[in-house]
Amino acid sequence: MKDMAQGQPVAAQSAADGFDAHRALMTIQTLCMPDMQGRAPGTAGHDLATEFLAAELKAYGLVPGLDSFAIREIMRLSAQPTFRAQGARLDRELVHRAEFAEHPRSGPMPGPVTGTVSEDAGAGQWAALPAVPRGNAFAELADALVSRGGVGILTAQNADASGFLTKRVQGPPPVGLPVVAVRPDLLADVVGGVVTAHVPLVRVPATGTNIVATLPGSDPEAKPILLTAHYDGVGSDPQRHFPCAGDNASGTAVLCEVARVLTSSAPLPRPVVFALVDAEEIGTLGSGHHARALRAAGVEPDALNLDMAGKFNGRIAIELGPADPAPRHIIAALDSAGRHLGIQLYAGTVSSDNRRYASAGFAAAGIGVGAAHYHSPLDGPERIEPDALSKAGSLVLETIRRLAPQY
Repeated sequence: MKDMAQGQPVAAQSAADGFDAHRALMTIQTLCMPDMQGRAPGTAGHDLATEFLAAELKAYGLVPGLDSFAIREIMRLSAQPTFRAQGARLDRELVHRAEFAEHPRSGPMPGPVTGTVSEDAGAGQWAALPAVPRGNAFAELADALVSRGGVGILTAQNADASGFLTKRVQGPPPVGLPVVAVRPDLLADVVGGVVTAHVPLVRVPATGTNIVATLPGSDPEAKPILLTAHYDGVGSDPQRHFPCAGDNASGTAVLCEVARVLTSSAPLPRPVVFALVDAEEIGTLGSGHHARALRAAGVEPDALNLDMAGKFNGRIAIELGPADPAPRHIIAALDSAGRHLGIQLYAGTVSSDNRRYASAGFAAAGIGVGAAHYHSPLDGPERIEPDALSKAGSLVLETIRRLAPQY
């Protein structure tokens, strides 16, 4: 698909003029404080974030409701992981998150596990896997290692551009042995030596909470416009904070600032529903819960979801759905807004909550501006670009203004 919008910025006054990137940045800074603990569901920090955001929407004259839902399990570290290598090529403690990390398919590891490391593990050994089998083959390999008396699996995981092993908080069911991810060069170095590792990854139930508020339109019977962003993060490590600024305090802050602008403006014909959804990082559970509730109530909104608005890379990704019928009115509104603002749009992948609303049959668009880092402790407020926030907020406001008369 070709670029959806191109052009030069225009000087004419627009709906986006009231957007304040500085206010949005202040919201991001609050959401990224260490007390927020990376905003993972089931933590006290997450509850603080929920209370803060509900208060923000209330301050704009909205009446936010909290809609809770059960989360069967979330993965978290119950203590600081350790990894000690003793061998001819490597003899030291490895650094968690920079050199080794938890693996989402790991079985329980209640205490330290010691064994020699071999690429063809037998009794009392760790199996070193430079290449990880896909799908069921991994579980089958783990079962075979259990039958041979293996003590665990070491898999390769490359560091990202930030120098950290990306934090993974969801995956297929655990296998029958402890699994630890290790940077590939270090994995090669531990083969033939002895490893003692303790990575206490636990799985516990939790409660998620969506924050939903409606700005009434002048026509109470009109089809609503739904604006969503997820506010949860991947959570902090026991000894390392994850601010989760770009992903997705940035989108959350833009939504809050859009709410402030619209509540202080003349009423739109259509209602606007603001939904700060939860548990996106563990399977878009909050948006799935919300989409089912809307469908059960017979409400079919036009949905715009914003995920990652912290870094502008020259153009903004738009993912549309469902494909049949195509949401032509949303395409036209986004295209017109982008042209008006001089923001280039393109058809790209936005793998986020927008897909849940599209799967429910709603006309939906995912908007992705970008972030400097992803699931990394370097994803902090200091790396958020105010210009990216402004472009995201302006695009959303202009698109809503164009959708508002259509119902």
